[in-house]
Amino acid sequence: MQTNSVEPIRIFIGSSLKNSVEEAVMRYTLQKYTRAPLDIHVINGITGSVKNLKTGEVRALPDGLADRIPEATAFSYARWAIPEWCDHKGRALYFDSDQLAISDVSELWNYDLAGKALAAVKIKDVKCHQYYIDYFLKPLIETPEILYLSSVMVIDCEKTPWKLHQLVDLMDQNAFSSVSLMNLGEDFRRYFNCEVVALPCEWNHLNRIDRDSKLVHFTDLTDQPWRFDHNDISDLWERFYLEALDAGFVPKETLEIALERKGILPRIKALGEMPKLIRRPVNWVWRTWDGTKFDFLRWLTHQIDRVKFYRSRLVQKTSIHT
Repeated sequence: MQTNSVEPIRIFIGSSLKNSVEEAVMRYTLQKYTRAPLDIHVINGITGSVKNLKTGEVRALPDGLADRIPEATAFSYARWAIPEWCDHKGRALYFDSDQLAISDVSELWNYDLAGKALAAVKIKDVKCHQYYIDYFLKPLIETPEILYLSSVMVIDCEKTPWKLHQLVDLMDQNAFSSVSLMNLGEDFRRYFNCEVVALPCEWNHLNRIDRDSKLVHFTDLTDQPWRFDHNDISDLWERFYLEALDAGFVPKETLEIALERKGILPRIKALGEMPKLIRRPVNWVWRTWDGTKFDFLRWLTHQIDRVKFYRSRLVQKTSIHT
């Protein structure tokens, strides 16, 4: 039995000024596909603070934590303060900014948690391209431990007993690791007697789009389509980006700040300044040319590395025989 409610869907998005363009596109897709009212809060991944986009209210990290969580981890850890920010009442949804919600997230909001605290996609169930599995996910998939993707979560704030300062203390005491926290691992779940419901994997498809995809997550930092030209599904993100531009979700100053912080390509900013009639064909030519150059340079680097490897082997064999 799913829970239905007319209250606004409370959403938290992990972002930063560098990520503001991808975040704006994510917010656009949330509002495009979800009929229910949305109460969106954006987490600043640098400071760990959170802003209510409707009221403008900004809430900092819980007292005493700003100095203990450096910038590199604030983006990751701040999501665990969501229950505190919600006064441990009601539900919340969490999303990373580098995603597209292409289905109504009311399904997540009303998802049956069966009395448990959290819902997320099992890492063993993920769908993504093979490169990302081989270079990033393979150890997490092959471990016998059940792990989850915390980049999309349904949170019952009333059933999450922790406070963020407690989590930081416990990691300092080696009660569980940051890897266990970020992947909802067994040590973390056991400590808080916290059970997780497995979401259908289509709610977090990594770097791929299928007929059943409900959320696409551009989690591979080496080919995100707003930062690189060689992503196989760039067209998908760019289509929603152009729609978001036309709908007023991406102001000019947002593009300028993101470009300054190297959060987007010059091409992405230029698209926002082109006449509508020419931007799609110009974008295709520009991306194809730059993507071809990138692929050639990657191939050339690979060949050079192979030559160096075989040369070193030859030198080793020669030295042995002499």
